[in-house]
Amino acid sequence: MSDKFLTFKRDSAFNLMGRIFSIGIAPLFFPAFWLGRYFAILFPADYQIPAETPGFVTFTSGPNVMLGILVGAGVLAISIMIWKVVCQALLIVLEAFEAYTSRPNE
Repeated sequence: MSDKFLTFKRDSAFNLMGRIFSIGIAPLFFPAFWLGRYFAILFPADYQIPAETPGFVTFTSGPNVMLGILVGAGVLAISIMIWKVVCQALLIVLEAFEAYTSRPNE
């Protein structure tokens, strides 16, 4: 098993970039989570809770969870799009390099 793990086999640039794109999405969740959490705390929401006296309510402030989820999802979507553009540019470069090295020398 260690023989296969330590050796490389020839693969196309398209397959390699597909794997790199899939693996590269995982680290993008961390900044999305932290920015969503930051915005949820930065812009708190007021919540209505019942008071001790019946018929009256009081307000308390807490993190704006919906804003945090929306900001986190937006940051994740935008960062995935940017990562896709970077991977497409690398794919173009790798395919050009693959075509250049596979043709016979003239």
